[in-house]
Amino acid sequence: MRRGSVVVPQPAGLLSVLLNRAAGVDERDDAAMDLEAYSGEHVVKALIDVTSSPVEDELVLDSAAESLGRILARDGGCPEELLASLRPDAKRMVEEMLRASRQAE
Repeated sequence: MRRGSVVVPQPAGLLSVLLNRAAGVDERDDAAMDLEAYSGEHVVKALIDVTSSPVEDELVLDSAAESLGRILARDGGCPEELLASLRPDAKRMVEEMLRASRQAE
């Protein structure tokens, strides 16, 4: 990601866009979708922050939940306490991604 003349390494650039409420919804949504390609505690935490927020935009929430579900499925599952922290609509999406992953195996 390029900011002015500075190149921001990924996923740090994507995380900064996702968590920046002043950024456009379309930019935040794209960042949430692109984060699916990454792993790591900082990526998961950012997606959890978005998917547990009671005021998050629905488009961003859906993309963040889908990416979170796919990351968790790829990286070994999801603790129940993590699921309990998500908004109900995000929890359903994450569970759907986990279920689809198990069926594909």
